[in-house]
Parts: sequence; structure tokens; C-alpha cells
Amino acid sequence: MRTRRTLHLCVAVPAASAVLLSPASGRASPLIETTGAVGDQAGDQGVVSGPGAASTYFNPALLVDADDEVLLGFALVSEQMGVTLDGRTGGDVPLAVGGRDIVDPNGNPIPNGTVPTQWLQHGCPGGTAPGDCPPPGFAARPRQSMGTSGQTRTYLTLGLVKTLVKDRFTVGLYAMLPLSSFTSAQAFYPDEREALFSNSLHPELYGDRLTAVSMVLGAGFKLLPTLSVGAALSIELANTASSQDYVQDATNYNSLLLDTGVQTHVNVSPTAGVRWKPLGWLRIGGAIHAPESFTVATSIDNELPSGTESGTTQTNVFDWMPWSVAAGAEAEIVHRGRYRMSVVGSLDYGFWSSYEDRHGQSPAMYGPDLAWRDTMSGALGVRHEYGNARAFVDMHYVPSPVPPQVGRSNYVDDDRAGIAFGGDVLVHLPAALRPGFQMFVDRFVPRYQQKDSSRIVDELPDGSVFGDTHNPVPGASGLQTNNPGWPGFSSGGWIWGGAVTLSMPL
Repeated sequence: MRTRRTLHLCVAVPAASAVLLSPASGRASPLIETTGAVGDQAGDQGVVSGPGAASTYFNPALLVDADDEVLLGFALVSEQMGVTLDGRTGGDVPLAVGGRDIVDPNGNPIPNGTVPTQWLQHGCPGGTAPGDCPPPGFAARPRQSMGTSGQTRTYLTLGLVKTLVKDRFTVGLYAMLPLSSFTSAQAFYPDEREALFSNSLHPELYGDRLTAVSMVLGAGFKLLPTLSVGAALSIELANTASSQDYVQDATNYNSLLLDTGVQTHVNVSPTAGVRWKPLGWLRIGGAIHAPESFTVATSIDNELPSGTESGTTQTNVFDWMPWSVAAGAEAEIVHRGRYRMSVVGSLDYGFWSSYEDRHGQSPAMYGPDLAWRDTMSGALGVRHEYGNARAFVDMHYVPSPVPPQVGRSNYVDDDRAGIAFGGDVLVHLPAALRPGFQMFVDRFVPRYQQKDSSRIVDELPDGSVFGDTHNPVPGASGLQTNNPGWPGFSSGGWIWGGAVTLSMPL
């Protein structure tokens, strides 16, 4: 019964903490990296192109090339990644496991985290009839019935660029604020343990990672006419939630006595950038981003009427982003009268091999061949300018850091390829304003994962017997698992979005 008490408390405390933490500021990266720069024609290549408010995040050294402005934007992102699970052809955990009177060949009780597959698919009514569960019963959670993709979210984008020392020192602010779900964090297990919760697979690098409040402050300093440097700070949070509980009645949690506490610490993650303009028609840029994350540490102290006390601390890691190094070049190849055209190329190397998932665990725990990989993404594009009108088009490719999920883990992620485009124009009404728009459309390259059954956890080992009679358990032979990704799954779909912007020169 202690396992069940602890499970309920572990669910209740983080839920309460999430409510308390929801209005706080967050990090810059996952959302901004997905949408690209909003405003000023930077598109997917903000490390070298489109100096403006978004340069504060992508390369603060470019702020010295930006015009002073206030930026306001309304952005939308629609994430539509589909996950299809292969049909189960066996491997069910039998109903007998629900009786909790089974031991493995070594005499150890089967963990309470193993439940009959039928309970997951159809539930188990609470009652006293044969086959019933203790009240209130076990709710059904069919495979992939609680997937979290298929969401469209909206954001307010704010930006500011202001020169403090003419032709020398410029500061910037850039933020994306979710309008629909103001910061959410949803943990899930990437293995058989998730069967006890949603019994579904979830996109690893999207979902709740697209709901973070994203804010960054920075400045650029011109060292030489051809060389400038910059630095920025992304605002981050580290949160600690504690719970002291007295369980008066393990069958009635309405009588639970509970004291909770939450502490929020503001951390910062730095970005450094450089911009070099050796020729009037050529600009080269580079930036380094430090790792970013949002952690929630939950401490639980549990006391029972018998005087028994127990406690634990669980840490969840959200919105984790790795060290990354980006570089690019923009070259003006046409300049005729009022018309200009430039070509842009950039690369971004992400150190995803040190990734920590939402439960703070490294994918390498599932095997050396399942450790995530560092990635190199890239973009190519063109920029057009005619008088007061500007436009851009970028093509980009972002490979997945996730290796084939042949074993126990179910990290869902695909390569992403797409296009981004947009334009704006400076008008006088009589105040100077620059309205604009932009869009991006990305395809999640379809991917299929076939499991190796020999690497899946056998939740009912061969040779298991009933504890009271020592008779063999029917159905224990072979592999029994509730891993929602077994025997295989496929993923694919789209992510698209856009923004309308209005900037006002200062």
C-alpha cells in the first residue's frame, strides 16, 4: 500500500506546484529556435542576417547594425506530429498480476508498477465482485489515447533596440509570451513506466516546450568599424517544491493533511556573439549559446498514523537546450539603384549528446547505442530589398538527435525540413511604421521504429509463480510488457506557423 500512497502524493504535489509556478518568466530557447526570428527579415539565419530585436537572442553582436526600434508581433505555431503505434500481437501482462501474489524465480515480488494489460485498455471497476479492483477502481487508458500533439498556440512578440552610444554601444530586448497556455510543463516517461500514466507516446522536443515564456536581454559593442561583439542573458528559473504530508486514511485522500512550499530562483544563461564585416558587401557572424533548462525539484515527506515516516526528492527537467555554436555569412551580390539582393548561409551545431529528459535522465541509460547524437543543422536563403520594401526566403534542415528507438526507450522525434519566408515595408502615416508578415512550414520526415524484443523489459519474468501456492503463472512464458511503443511505432507530420509584425523606428 505504501507504493500506492507515494504514487498519489507524487502526482498531487507537482500538480499543485505547476499552478503556483505558471505566471513566472522562462527561458528563451526551445520556442525561439523553432519559430526562427520574428521581425526584421532574419528568418532562420539570425546569427548573421536581419539585425534587429531578435538579434538579442541569435547574435547580440548584430545589434550594432540594427536601427533603433520598438517591435510588436502576433505569432502562431501549429504542431501536428502524428504517432501511430503498431498493433500488439501478444506480450500482454495477464490479469493474474492484479492479485499482487506473484513472485519471480528469485522469490522477489513482482513490482506494483506492473499491471494487467487489460486494465490499461479497458479499466477495472471498483467493487467486491470477482475480477473487480478495490474502490474506486482503475481508469482505462488505451494506448495513444492521450497523445499531446495536434496543438495550435499563439504568442505575443515584443522587441526593443536602442543605441546608447552612437555607432558604438546598443542594447536589445526580445521576448515571446504565450497567450493561450502561459507556461506549462508536462513530464512523461519514455519507456514502459508511462503506461501507468498516459499510456501514450509524446513528441520529445515539442509539446510543452513550445509554451515557455521566452525572454532575453543583451547588448552589442563595436570594437572596430569592421568588428563588433555582443553578449546576452536568457532568463531561467530553478524551482523547488516541498510537501509534508500526514496520511490519516490511505483509502480517503480527502482526509490528507498537507503543507506545501515553493521557492523560485532566477538564473541566467549567457550567449556570446561576434560580427565581422571585412568588406562592405560581406558580413560574417557567429554565436555560442550556453545550456538552458527549467528544473523543478519536488521533496515529499510522508508520515503515517503508525509513526512510519518516509521521504524522497524527485527532479524534473523541462525545456532543456544544449551548448550550441552557430556561424553564417551574408554576401550582397546585386546592388542596382534602389534594389539589393544578398545570399545567406548558416550552420548550427548542437551538443545534444548530453541531453536530459523530463525526468532528468540521460538517454544513454538505455544503452550506448541509444545515446543521443550531436547534430549539425543548416539554412540557405536570399534577401531582397527595394526602396522601403524588404523580403526573404530561407530553406532549412534540422536533423533529429534521436537514434533509432530499437530498445526500451520511446523518444519520439523526426528530422525536420522546411521553408520560411516573409516581407515588410516602411510607410509614413505620418509616423514611420514598418508592418510585416512571415511564415514557416516544416515537414517532420516520416520515421518508423521497430523494437528489438530482446531489449524490452519483461514485466512478468519467465518462471514466475504464485506466492501462496508456488504454482506457475499462466501466460508468464516469453515477453510480457506494457511498453506503449512495443512492438514498434511511426511518426511524422507538420509544424507550421507565422507572424504579423509592426515595428516603429525610434
